[in-house]
Amino acid sequence: MKKTFIAIFTVLALAILMTGCSGLQNTTITNEEIRTLNASGTGTVYIVPDIARVTIGVNTQNEDAATALSENTRDVNAVMQTLTNLGVAENDIQTSNFYVYQQTNYNYANMEMDPESEPQTIFVVQNTVFVVVRDINSLGEILAAVVDQGANTINGVSFDIEDSTAAYAEAQQKAIDDAASQAQEIADAAGVELGEITYINVSDGYTAPTDSVMAAYGGGGSVPVSSGTLTIQVTASITYTFK
Repeated sequence: MKKTFIAIFTVLALAILMTGCSGLQNTTITNEEIRTLNASGTGTVYIVPDIARVTIGVNTQNEDAATALSENTRDVNAVMQTLTNLGVAENDIQTSNFYVYQQTNYNYANMEMDPESEPQTIFVVQNTVFVVVRDINSLGEILAAVVDQGANTINGVSFDIEDSTAAYAEAQQKAIDDAASQAQEIADAAGVELGEITYINVSDGYTAPTDSVMAAYGGGGSVPVSSGTLTIQVTASITYTFK
């Protein structure tokens, strides 16, 4: 009886194994290779800026803190009034920094002659405003005028365009067209036909000054200022199938 059971089990196992092998032999695996071609292009747009940004500051010093603050307030008010008189909107004038601190000045020459002499202590008040000038042609006149009214720190002059949407869109379209043209040239040279787009990426555009310069001079006595031009550049990468 035991031998009969073993024989039956062996026959069944061989039958299952043969059936499995037969199924594997009849299975066909297809893996069609997708061929792709990648190309990149660049779009560049040159534009003339229409706004300027500048930081204007008033720095006052005095041995008396109240006097230093009073003098600073007087000069800052004069500077801000001058800005509005020259056409700068109040919304385009913003206080960016205000400091009051004590400073000790050491006069080593006096200390050598008089060892008992004490260093000078003064109070420093700094008030800085961030200004947007929408008429670049008046920038030189504005800078000269605020200096006359007590501004003694001017830095961070930069130029931009108020609405860059159209310029970025133009640069993006140029980049995509350039990438598509490059892909077509490669396909033609290789003797293949482009198919569908499987991937496309457009980089963020950026602005940077170029070597060309546009003078922006105001009236008599104004500060000479060069705004230059801005470059907006976008890069596009496109992947096509081909056959």
